[in-house]
Amino acid sequence: MGLSTFHSLNTAARGLEAARAQIAITAQNTANAGTVGYTRQSAQLQSLPGVQPTGLFTNPTGVGQGVEVAGIGRSASELVNRQVRGAVAQTGFQQVRAEAYSGIEDVLREPGDGSVSSAVNAYHSAWQDLANNPGDAGAGAALLEAAGSLAGRLRADVQQLKDQYAAQGNELRAEVTQVNSLAEQLAQINGAIRSTGAAGGSTNELLDHRDQIAEQLSSLTGGQLRPAADGTGDFLVGGNALVSGENTKPLAVGEAADGTTIVQWEHRSGSAGVDGGSLAGRLSVLSAEGPLASAIQGYDDLATSMANGANELHRGGFTGSGEPGGDFFSFDGTAGSLTVAISDPADIAHAGPDQGALDGSVADAISSLGESVTSSWTGFVSGVGSASRSALNGLSLSVGTESSARASQQSLASVDRDEEAVDLVTFQHAYQASARVLTAVDEMLDTLINRVGLVGR
Repeated sequence: MGLSTFHSLNTAARGLEAARAQIAITAQNTANAGTVGYTRQSAQLQSLPGVQPTGLFTNPTGVGQGVEVAGIGRSASELVNRQVRGAVAQTGFQQVRAEAYSGIEDVLREPGDGSVSSAVNAYHSAWQDLANNPGDAGAGAALLEAAGSLAGRLRADVQQLKDQYAAQGNELRAEVTQVNSLAEQLAQINGAIRSTGAAGGSTNELLDHRDQIAEQLSSLTGGQLRPAADGTGDFLVGGNALVSGENTKPLAVGEAADGTTIVQWEHRSGSAGVDGGSLAGRLSVLSAEGPLASAIQGYDDLATSMANGANELHRGGFTGSGEPGGDFFSFDGTAGSLTVAISDPADIAHAGPDQGALDGSVADAISSLGESVTSSWTGFVSGVGSASRSALNGLSLSVGTESSARASQQSLASVDRDEEAVDLVTFQHAYQASARVLTAVDEMLDTLINRVGLVGR
């Protein structure tokens, strides 16, 4: 027994439905060509086999029943997406480090007329001027002015560095709050994916949103998404789940036993093990060995070297009136406390013991300290510059890696309007062809039903 005419009718109808679905998906792709995070979709078609023949008299040459849309796929690769998340995590880390060093260099302003080096040189030059003109009130006043200007500069610079330190702490807390908010969003999306998938709906747009949030979380924490078979995704930070299904474990900013700033789990103490992203970058900047603490220590070392050397020699000298000198600087060991201890040029001890009022040997000895002080400061500045260049190079490399990973991602996931236009014409022709089959079958049925048997009447 041959194939039924209605079989062809059903096959053509299924072809129409498949072409219609492809046109609808093309419209969705075209509409979202500029949407950030959208992944190109395509219809997944599969052919339908013929009906299994039964009975004594079967047709061994049965034809399939056409085509059906088995699903709507996304042009995405989890491997490539994972590479992008790893790249943005590294970029986030390097960006924070580079910005921190840039801020330190803005404070240093080295080299230049407004730099600390210039102020240190001016201060020691003022001591030399006094050594050349011992007892001169003008030279003494100029020395006090230079010393006060240098001390004020050191105090102001250290305060700026402390302000940057505080700003980094505020940014850390803000980013932890952002992480917790994104984690809640990811948990809600997991719930929506699970319920939509269970109801037989398409979860593609939800998966796009899931991947976008996971990328943001990776940039902040260095963590990674672990997709599940049902489309949901757990997000791991330091090997522990920040998001597990529809549940989250929030992060918080805390302190370790040694006073170090850490990011910990809200429900228990101890570091959360954040090892990447901007959070790890800020923790490294805020650490005791970080660039800001090292910069403040560099200022403290300069103030200590300069103040202790000057005070020791000044205490051993005498003023023009023969009075023994005291401390030239008031100082508690930090650059932020450095001030000039005397205000009257007559109180400057420039002369050596029993050398008379016109002796400038002590002033000359203090001036000679400038070489070692300047050399030590120059080494510190060079170290900051080297570390800053290293941070910028690291940022440049990570940005290049991220760009390469994103290019791979876009080559798979992005929508090409020209390609969609070509596909649209193809699907339109497929629809027209199936419609033409329907027309042909309809004409056949009309002939069979309305015209067969009329001959000879």
